[in-house]
Amino acid sequence: MIKKIKILLLLNFLMVNTALSKELPTLFEVKIPEDQYTNTNDGLNKAFNQLIQKLSGSRSKKFLWRIGDAKLNKIEFVSSYSTEIIEDREFLTVKFNSEALIPELRRIGTPLIGFNRPVILILLKIDTGESAPLYLGSYESSDKLSLEIKQIFQNIALERGVYLELPEFDLEDQNLLNQVNILFSPSDYIQEKFYNDAFLEIELVRIGINQWSVNGDLATLSPIQEKEVKAFFQNSVHAFLDNFLEVKPLEPGASGERVMVTIQGLNNFTDFQSVESELDKIFAIKSRSFHAFERTKIDYITQLFQTKDSLMKELRGSTKFLIKEYNAETNQLKLEYLN
Repeated sequence: MIKKIKILLLLNFLMVNTALSKELPTLFEVKIPEDQYTNTNDGLNKAFNQLIQKLSGSRSKKFLWRIGDAKLNKIEFVSSYSTEIIEDREFLTVKFNSEALIPELRRIGTPLIGFNRPVILILLKIDTGESAPLYLGSYESSDKLSLEIKQIFQNIALERGVYLELPEFDLEDQNLLNQVNILFSPSDYIQEKFYNDAFLEIELVRIGINQWSVNGDLATLSPIQEKEVKAFFQNSVHAFLDNFLEVKPLEPGASGERVMVTIQGLNNFTDFQSVESELDKIFAIKSRSFHAFERTKIDYITQLFQTKDSLMKELRGSTKFLIKEYNAETNQLKLEYLN
């Protein structure tokens, strides 16, 4: 049995999903439920505030205060809006004009994260004490608590502009996860099989009649009641994303860093065009110029809006670039183009 498990782990590692992080095509679109706004004007303003949260990766009010101080009219950046019904709920769907908005946000020093968004994979084990523990997957859940937790993840993903994903277990996965064997690590197995930019392993355990404990990468300090479980996940996941997405501002008076970016793996002119298109989607780059060409690679001198960390955060969620190496002495970043 141990040998079989090792072979299966190896096969899954070799067959790991190679589709890297995802582009968020709806970055400049926001949906507001009807119970969260009082009238259209209020809904448009709240949609704009949520957009700033998506773009900056931060829930800090200081970025909204800057917009107020700059006397920007939020509604002027709305390109269209409409109402739609989604799963029996009415939403106000608002689309914003990125070409008009982005330069203004740059002008007032708002940090921005581009279209490439990270995938946070969540392995959540739920042990009610009434039956065998289960791992929450992307399949449809039947019990109320699992449904509510999954809905929380979906709402946060939409609000923050990231991908909070649960594994899509097949029969082989379920059999392996049900194994009681000290040599088998569910965490290692899932991380190797499913792509992720960040991984959260969490265990939700009932420890009393109405007492629950959360352990792992998100954890409670003391037991909580079932009615508090949803609030815990809501607050904890948001707090994790605050840190994970944070783009630290420059010191007063400092200018953005210059980084030599080398992109390898180009085969033809079409690849070059694709590279140019992908670089346009990275908001951390203020400007770029060609430095050197070779048959399979190209060097750029890039001027950033912020630090190289902001560039790394966007590249971490890129579908086309793989970070290979960063040389701090020469300030050179090497990327592999994934064609």
